[in-house]
Amino acid sequence: MKVFFALLLLTNILFALIQWLLPYEQVIKSSSLPLNSEKLRLLEEIEVAPARQPPPIDASITQPSFELPSTVPDRLCYTLGPFKDQQIAQEVALNFKQNRIAISSRSSLEKEYMGMMVYLDGMETREDAARVADSLALKGVKDYIIVSEPERQNVLSLGVFSLKKNAEGRFNRIRRLGYDVKSEARYRNRTIYWLDYSESENENLTRFIDTLKVEKGISRISRQCS
Repeated sequence: MKVFFALLLLTNILFALIQWLLPYEQVIKSSSLPLNSEKLRLLEEIEVAPARQPPPIDASITQPSFELPSTVPDRLCYTLGPFKDQQIAQEVALNFKQNRIAISSRSSLEKEYMGMMVYLDGMETREDAARVADSLALKGVKDYIIVSEPERQNVLSLGVFSLKKNAEGRFNRIRRLGYDVKSEARYRNRTIYWLDYSESENENLTRFIDTLKVEKGISRISRQCS
């Protein structure tokens, strides 16, 4: 025990002697930094590494291309018709022009359905057709016409019917009387008129077109502008 206290006293005396003999700055400097510590550097002393440039683009690789669609939906134009009377078509066109809407007219030759014709043929002369007509009259059939068309010479027409059921009734009656009766659809060539315009009509013209549809059977047809 006495030895321990003697060593402790000796240590304190030795430490006090070192502090008295050496300056304070040397004691602090000898133990200030560890051997592996780095010296601080100012920002301007630090060398900045150049930015890495991206690798060059290989020209052999095809890059995808994107293009916006260049097409625009076609503009709509309109057609009124068919007009069977040229004068009515002209009056409608004048109404459009008065409303400052340009309109043009055109015509086309079309076949117009007239109805079903019931007839007798095979007569060589007009007199033969007249004798057949007289025989029909004796049996109560008095409505007939002897056709004089070049391609239908001496044909005895027993009527042209717009309704198919009426034509069938006439056909069956003549056949029951013992005649070799025939029927076929009849057409005639007729000039039809159309009106073309490319600007939408105003409210007044819309009501006018609705009236034409009801009274004249005129249609408004939408189409792509040519």
